[in-house]
Amino acid sequence: MSLLGRAVDLYGYVFHPSTVIGFGVLVLIHYEWAGQSADRSVLWKRWGAFVGAGVLGFVPTAAFFALQRGTLSKAFSGSSWQLDMMVASGVVLGAAITWGVWRRYDWGRLVPGGMAALIAVVPPYAVLSPFWDISGHVIFALAPTLYLALLDRKFLPLLAIPVVMVPTRVLVNAHSALESVAGFVVAAAIVVAVYLWRSPGSEREATTATAP
Repeated sequence: MSLLGRAVDLYGYVFHPSTVIGFGVLVLIHYEWAGQSADRSVLWKRWGAFVGAGVLGFVPTAAFFALQRGTLSKAFSGSSWQLDMMVASGVVLGAAITWGVWRRYDWGRLVPGGMAALIAVVPPYAVLSPFWDISGHVIFALAPTLYLALLDRKFLPLLAIPVVMVPTRVLVNAHSALESVAGFVVAAAIVVAVYLWRSPGSEREATTATAP
């Protein structure tokens, strides 16, 4: 395999949905915290809360592997809509817990908005997966990065991740071109709709509040 081929093959693993979502939300938490002029301990507490919610979000997928009684490579081989369902439910679980924690302690509105966007992209993915293999990699690479870019133009370079993801999923024969492009279009439409619904002006103003 050529060097380019290896790079394309590794791209989906390096920028796996769990990696991109985790990185994107950590950046979002930092962005909201920085706008509130809170001390560093507050940032660590919020990052810790998200990491804890993220670990709980892996429970459905871990249960799937346990019930499969097989190796990771076996579980990930081919296209498994059952695994897609576990991943989707894990995203919803982790995002819902994070949303609840932020609302409970009044830590700001930006992170709950990001969680709402993540949760909103799950239904089409979950509904279509058993019948049509729309790209989850593209959907979950775009959702957190586009939300950040909508909040602040300095995050626009992060959109390179989902843009490159579209052709790489085709090149590794994981999806057709239509399935990859559809994932991008569907996720973009939903995230933009959630962002507009959440009132962008008030969202940005929320970063000026200081929460414990």
